[in-house]
Amino acid sequence: MTSVPENMPGTIHTDQAVDAGLRAELARGDMALSTLTPVLTHFLNTQDRSLFSDSIVARVRGMLRSASFRLLRVEAEEIGANDVFAYAEARADALGEELARHAAFLGHCHALAIEWQLADRLRGRDGIDPVLSPLLQSLIASDDAELADAAMGTLAAQARFIEQQKRMEMPLAELPEDQFVNFISTWRRQREDVSEDLATTVEARIRQMRADNEARLSLLDRTMRGLGARADAALSLTHAGAALFLTALAHRAGQDRDIAVVSTNDRQLVRFALSLRAAGLNAAEARAQLRCLHPDATMPASLAHLSTADARALLESSPYGQAE
Repeated sequence: MTSVPENMPGTIHTDQAVDAGLRAELARGDMALSTLTPVLTHFLNTQDRSLFSDSIVARVRGMLRSASFRLLRVEAEEIGANDVFAYAEARADALGEELARHAAFLGHCHALAIEWQLADRLRGRDGIDPVLSPLLQSLIASDDAELADAAMGTLAAQARFIEQQKRMEMPLAELPEDQFVNFISTWRRQREDVSEDLATTVEARIRQMRADNEARLSLLDRTMRGLGARADAALSLTHAGAALFLTALAHRAGQDRDIAVVSTNDRQLVRFALSLRAAGLNAAEARAQLRCLHPDATMPASLAHLSTADARALLESSPYGQAE
């Protein structure tokens, strides 16, 4: 049975009782999130596709192998291997399998695959360009030089992201710092034959490459922050596009971005609706964004009576409810 938190945070107003049904639905969503990693791990190693589509599973597997191959290629170059590519190819699957056992890394790859799928769906259904959204186009022409620069960088990074996802690739420069640290640690544990000096050299080379290339998620965050008081404009899927929308939603609702991405799934409707309210959208605006993703979905009536603070407090009561 799904457990429901007994004690709600003190920030929820006593004169604005929260429907117990919302808490139960959020708890059910928590349960679904808690099973994502073990279930996805299972499907990466079997042919059963009852819960995850072939596209998602293949894309996640491709990203794991791509990241592994790229690191091993650097290792091969450092040891002077005769055939750098053959060296990396021979070891990439084993490292990818080890990496798949790391829940946070696997979850990040899964979120990226879902984000690409969402952007592709918006293009097919609503004609929203997955690279150049109406909002991003207007920001590129902004009189604010810093904002225009961030927007231009985001445009280029988003174009690369779409192509990388088509090829099921994971550039090491695009990994968030915590996931990069996880990756390096996994590689060191898996490759016990690698000396400390070699491991340090390989990591230093990759860190330099990362320093020379600002990651897409960093550029999206910089663009969103550059909007300042106009950040509400990014809380429209059809205006901002999936990438900027998800960045703004996570920031404004105090959520981890990967969780914000996963909340767009139809099994996380309450979490998504709560995030919209926590981000500051009123009930009508939240309903519009919910229906943009799920045209047949109905937003729980009790959400209309929640304040922004109450919605955020409900999310924070979840084990998945706060950005790290």
